[in-house]
Amino acid sequence: MICPRCANEKTSVKKTMKGFKNTRLRKCEKCGYVWLTEEKPVKDKEIIEYLEYLEDIGEFKK
Repeated sequence: MICPRCANEKTSVKKTMKGFKNTRLRKCEKCGYVWLTEEKPVKDKEIIEYLEYLEDIGEFKK
């Protein structure tokens, strides 16, 4: 991960909070800047199309 303040590539994860999306507390080893990042799953296009198909035929409802 690149530091958003000084663009240093050497950063570390200080804490991870897991859930539907993972939130990580990161720190730059050079300037000491601390920030949060969020990681969330990306929906696969094929899965979306399949769910839409199931909705169309009445097998799945949102």
